[in-house]
Amino acid sequence: MRTREEQINELVDALKKPVCRPDYSIEILKMWIESHIREAELRIRTEIGRDSERLDFLGSGCCDVRFRAEPIADTGDADTYCDIIEHYMADPKERVIGSSDTIRAAIDAARKVG
Repeated sequence: MRTREEQINELVDALKKPVCRPDYSIEILKMWIESHIREAELRIRTEIGRDSERLDFLGSGCCDVRFRAEPIADTGDADTYCDIIEHYMADPKERVIGSSDTIRAAIDAARKVG
């Protein structure tokens, strides 16, 4: 795996080609790249935080995550959906509290209910 500095240097070398504005210095290009790297890292940390909240929600209750296939007409193909199931002592013992085509969206839907 290459270091961050090696990756930046490779990008700077690539940006030296005529696709860049001639008034851009190497330092400006490095600052631009670093800025975009920081923004990407912030987005990743934010999404990791949201995922942690989702996992905390699942762990705080008695929930299962189940995937199911829904056939698409007569195509022989199917869409996959994710259900968040909460368990209760009274009937119905299993209740779907969130459902969507992605696990993140299903958990988010369940969090709005719960």
